[in-house]
Amino acid sequence: MASADNIGSLRLTDRVGLWIGMFVMAAVFPTAAFAQEALKGFRSPTGNVQCMFFDASAVRCSTSAVSNRLPHRPADCDLEWGHDFGLAAGSREGERLCVGDTIADDYPVLPYGESAHHGAILCHSARKGITCTNIGGAGFELSRSQQRVF
Repeated sequence: MASADNIGSLRLTDRVGLWIGMFVMAAVFPTAAFAQEALKGFRSPTGNVQCMFFDASAVRCSTSAVSNRLPHRPADCDLEWGHDFGLAAGSREGERLCVGDTIADDYPVLPYGESAHHGAILCHSARKGITCTNIGGAGFELSRSQQRVF
């Protein structure tokens, strides 16, 4: 299986293996699985990325600062653009969001090398950034220098 620092580049078969491993751990250690399900959000160790889970079916992450050039704002977006990303359990791709609110809160830190799952969403913290995926392999990868949806 791939190392924790390159989870964003995992092949679909590797991601499925990671998901299977997470579910096996949840079956063997139900207390730890409950603690993960109770997690409503987290932030990266640098504090630049904050993520909030919605029910068991979606995650939204926000970057407070980026150093790269943002894509052009869509014509139908009159709100904040470029810093928020969303992923639903059934999404075929993560997406950059046009938002008029914030998810900022005092979330606990998700240390480098650690993962958090909530329903069908898995997020992993690495030195290169936060990667969130659904069981179908769609997701996004966020850091100060790069934001990518897949």
